Amino acid sequence: MRKTGEPTIWDRLFHLDAMLSRRLEIRARFLRTLAIVLAHTGDAAVWLAGAGAAFFFSGSDFWRELATRIIAAMTAGGVASTALKWTFRRTRPPGPSAGLYFFLDRHALPSGHATRVACITMAVSPLLPGWGGVVMGLWATLVALSRVALRVHYLLDILVGFVVGGLVGVLVRGVL
Repeated sequence: MRKTGEPTIWDRLFHLDAMLSRRLEIRARFLRTLAIVLAHTGDAAVWLAGAGAAFFFSGSDFWRELATRIIAAMTAGGVASTALKWTFRRTRPPGPSAGLYFFLDRHALPSGHATRVACITMAVSPLLPGWGGVVMGLWATLVALSRVALRVHYLLDILVGFVVGGLVGVLVRGVL
């Protein structure tokens, strides 16, 4: 039994997570700008627009299959991420960087961007030639870390997002 006022294991974990996440924050203007651009490469609108264009304007079966996997991965990952966000209801890190995100989506765990990029990476990697899967994995990692560096998410948010997205991506790959 824990004594009244004594921190729980979750309190301790979230405190450690906040401390580690704070160390990854980027303050230098050029690096912040680079992190912002990188973070936006994981936006749903970017991927939906690209996948929609590939599906409707390409006559190639490869591009249609790739687009189908991206759309399926984003949909399944989005549903899983949103359900977990509303289950955990963890707030985002405080600070000006999260202003717009507090308005649009105040919950942080799991990171929707981390879930999305992991899900897409796992779903499409088998279709890519050579080092394509490795490049996708590196990109996904950088997108997720940029979210912590910009103080929009905690480190635990992106780790859970990677696990959820990876599992959902493997399921999507298995179904398609």
